[in-house]
Amino acid sequence: MLKNALSNGYSSKVRGWMVVDDMQHEIAQVGPDFCILREPLEFTQTQAELVVEVDGDKQTTSIEIVGSEVSQNRLVFARTCGPDGV
Repeated sequence: MLKNALSNGYSSKVRGWMVVDDMQHEIAQVGPDFCILREPLEFTQTQAELVVEVDGDKQTTSIEIVGSEVSQNRLVFARTCGPDGV
């Protein structure tokens, strides 16, 4: 008999968001130099904070938005400092 793969497994709870102009924007996907927002974002500020939370452990990275694509949903960024400001 086949077992349910999730019955004994573990899945991390992962959340991500970007803070721009003191407003939080949910992230659908994040890569090393881009993120895809759940909702399009019109922005004037290029400085932001990228926050990724895995099982309650938050990691914050300061970024500079250097470009956007496809109606502002996909943002390209460069890190201005490492995770948690280091």
